[in-house]
Amino acid sequence: MNLLRKLRETSFSVIPLILIVILLNLTIAGVGWPSVGRFALGGLLIIVGLSFFLLGTDIGIIPVGRSIGSELINKRNLFILLGVSFIIGLFITMAEPQVQVLARQVELLAPHIPRNLLTFAIAIGVGLFVAVAFWRLIFNISYKWTMVVLYVMLTVLALLADNFFLGIAFDAGGATTGPLTVPFILALGIGVAGVRKSESSEEDSFGFVGIGAIGPVAAVLVLGIVSRFSGKDPSVLVTESHTVATYKFSAIFLETALEVLQALGPLALLLIIFQLTLLKQRRRQIIRMFEGLIYATIGLILFLVGVNGAFMPVGSAIGALIGASPLNWLLIPIGFFLGAVVVLAEPAVWVLTEQVREVTGGAVKKSFVLIFFSIGISIAVALAMVRVIWRLPLAYFLIPGYLIALILAFKSPPLFTTIAFDSGTVASGPMSSSFLLAFTLGASSANGGNPFADAFGVVALIAMTPLISLQILGLIYNKKNVISKKADQKRSST
Repeated sequence: MNLLRKLRETSFSVIPLILIVILLNLTIAGVGWPSVGRFALGGLLIIVGLSFFLLGTDIGIIPVGRSIGSELINKRNLFILLGVSFIIGLFITMAEPQVQVLARQVELLAPHIPRNLLTFAIAIGVGLFVAVAFWRLIFNISYKWTMVVLYVMLTVLALLADNFFLGIAFDAGGATTGPLTVPFILALGIGVAGVRKSESSEEDSFGFVGIGAIGPVAAVLVLGIVSRFSGKDPSVLVTESHTVATYKFSAIFLETALEVLQALGPLALLLIIFQLTLLKQRRRQIIRMFEGLIYATIGLILFLVGVNGAFMPVGSAIGALIGASPLNWLLIPIGFFLGAVVVLAEPAVWVLTEQVREVTGGAVKKSFVLIFFSIGISIAVALAMVRVIWRLPLAYFLIPGYLIALILAFKSPPLFTTIAFDSGTVASGPMSSSFLLAFTLGASSANGGNPFADAFGVVALIAMTPLISLQILGLIYNKKNVISKKADQKRSST
């Protein structure tokens, strides 16, 4: 049964993180056994919730996304395609819980940035750049050159914007690619690429999320430019608490249920509109669509209850205890191991790797993608801890990192380039934005730094490193294919 298989997979992802927290509690970060028990209960909720969510996306969201993509391209109307792409990106992003969480955190630390303004700017950015992703595909424009132009644009915007907005902007790019946005946009892209059936249809199936995630970064940087030239000096209010929250799971459940319904409501409405105007699916397909939405809703509620009720508060407390200790250098190796474990619990990571396996017919194994994912995220979190300890500017890491990624784009096979740029945004999901960001904020504050300047940006680093690691996987994969072909030629000639 699919649910049992997903329960097994997610258990292997979350249980190691629970074991790490137990080990830290016994050694250098004694948060207390009640907190560890709370963390374990949160982990159980995450395992069950993640399994239901993934099952729901498989049977309800992904098939509909593919159908919509196929029908849109069959209409052969560029304005309809781009308009619908913009609307989908806008509505899904405004409903994305991660965006709401990020906007709330920013407003708390910087009250001069209204939450609604930031949310709307991010959503506009995603909608516009999802449309750009479809425009690139329709006109068959090189993906690598598209990314070069877009990242040069981001560099110019970053130079003009107030430095205060840099971490917020790149973290916004990661926050938009959550468990709702990724499956739908990925499926939409695969549907469009599948109908076109060009020689590059495999690599065309990916890259939509990577381009779409540039939009919110650009939008927030534009806000930073407006702020800089308005003459306002951004002020930071740090109100971070490092005690483990004692809220009852029941209270968190009600609040989270409302947030999830708010998130999935617009998506369900969009699907109904598409069903009436575009898809006109059969009754059985409609039932499966709503069945998937119900599973996804239940799963996302349980998942976020576990994250908000246990993973975030315990993560912040552990980070604070290590950051305040004389052995705070241990943040770097601990961050490395946490990165490897946490990324495997990201819902969208599993969605992407399954899509890669399906599109390539199993040629690119799921396990290899996950291994290189973990390597990239481990390095990212370790670099984030380096920033916390020595209070280094985020630009010192982002500029060379993206430069290396763009150079690799001209060396790595096109399929792996598009997968890599999708993977970077996919990796920065709710687990990274909750546990790892909370861990980093706690460590930064306890280390005597400025959490807003030193901790924000961890999601940006998590979004950057897989671009490098997965393109390196592509180079290895390409080299292996060349060696295999040479061996086959020798055998056939003898």
